[in-house]
Amino acid sequence: MFFCYLVAFLVVFIFTLPLLHWHLNLYKYRSLKHVPGPKPKFLTGNSDLLGSTPTSYLKGLMNLQNRYGNFYKLWTGPTLRLIVNKPEYLKDLLSSTVNLSKSDGYDLFKPWLGDGLLVTNANKWKARRKIITPTFHFKVLDGFMDVFNHQTNIMLDQIMKMVQRNPPGETVDIFKFINLMSLDSICETAFGTSIGAQHRKNPKYVAAVKAFLEIFVFRFYSGWLGHPLVFPFTKPYKIYHETLRILHEFCDDVIQRRKQEFQKEKTQGTSQLPESGIRVKSALLDMLLQATNENGEPLTDRQIRDEVNTFMFEGHDTSATAACFALYALAQNPKHQAKMYEELCEVLGTDPKIEITTSQINDLHYSDRVIKEALRIYQPVPLIERKIEEEWIIDEAIKVPKNTTVAIFLYGMSHDPNVFSEPEKFNPDRFLAEQIRERHNFAYVPFSAGPRNCIGQRYAMMSLKVMLAKFLLEFRVEEDRNFAIDLGTCSVLKSMNGYKMKIFPRKY
Repeated sequence: MFFCYLVAFLVVFIFTLPLLHWHLNLYKYRSLKHVPGPKPKFLTGNSDLLGSTPTSYLKGLMNLQNRYGNFYKLWTGPTLRLIVNKPEYLKDLLSSTVNLSKSDGYDLFKPWLGDGLLVTNANKWKARRKIITPTFHFKVLDGFMDVFNHQTNIMLDQIMKMVQRNPPGETVDIFKFINLMSLDSICETAFGTSIGAQHRKNPKYVAAVKAFLEIFVFRFYSGWLGHPLVFPFTKPYKIYHETLRILHEFCDDVIQRRKQEFQKEKTQGTSQLPESGIRVKSALLDMLLQATNENGEPLTDRQIRDEVNTFMFEGHDTSATAACFALYALAQNPKHQAKMYEELCEVLGTDPKIEITTSQINDLHYSDRVIKEALRIYQPVPLIERKIEEEWIIDEAIKVPKNTTVAIFLYGMSHDPNVFSEPEKFNPDRFLAEQIRERHNFAYVPFSAGPRNCIGQRYAMMSLKVMLAKFLLEFRVEEDRNFAIDLGTCSVLKSMNGYKMKIFPRKY
């Protein structure tokens, strides 16, 4: 009899717990009852409006924006999210020195990135940011230019071989070339050693990076299948477990070898060159090995690994997709491509193998506007989230309770006609000084803004400019009118069907 009562109690508890949680949430967020948004369904909320794929998710958010504007609420299951892309509100939120914590959604990155700068809580972030900031000083970044030039030259040779093998004007997907180049560049500047991805070295590590990002998407869009208690029983888990082992072992091995080399260089005064022949004097790893925490103690190997992996993840994936989108936009806009090429020839000459310098990069004003416009249309990170740690009062009327998740829909803001006129039109002149002055300061924040902005944005822009400059000196790109990108939101904005275009060698 006791067993029957126990079973009955458990059944009632299991079925009433979600209902209780739901009602508690509704009570908690009563202060937001006047904020517009779709009516939620019991348990599932508004999840059906977003779909279950990267493409449907992005389209769903855009449809909701068209209906409810740039500030509305959305229930994803029992969790309420405030969707915000209003510049005035973003200034208040992103400039905050209190609301700095990322949402729980970033926990999916933690098995790989640990407590790195991207995902760690506000208290740890402040101390770690202080340690890492010197790595991105302009003098340090200037030392990375050799790597950007070298790795891009390898990519140009690889693409040229492919173009010469193919029939003239054949449509190709450029992603694999740019992705491997980006991976080589970021690893050499992070680890201080080349992994040779473009030469098909370290294939397990390259495959592991790709696999983790693919499984991340699976977990993000799979609802309960992505839950940490359910995920171990799914098919991708075995691959996921092996992927993490490869990623961590590779990084741990690099750290240990570099520590030994670092100690040898200090005691013997020698400096061995990596395989590429380029010594990166201030690679992130070297600076972390010399860094100390707030107590004056050296960082642990785990802390170093978390930061190096974070730098590698953030730099590689965003840089690769941003470069692909920029070339796709230029293929669609031949007049802007021709004008950019003319500037490149004036500043750099016509040789794509030129060793581009930082001062030359700074003279590419039109190219800079082209890249910024490409980043606007194809916002690298379409959505970022914060967890409110202190009640946030908006317009002196709306009280956003503590622990509310706020989703900042940057892609939506970049495509809002109230923020950018004719948002789908590619127009680099939006970034002329006089037009910038007419916009709100927070209308264009491709790398976020405020205290927790992207620490590597200067790195990203420098590497992107070198790559695009060299590519366009070597090749001309044309649109394939039978191809259209299928945009989706993953960890970054991506084309789910590739980045296809026609590539022609220039005659110089």
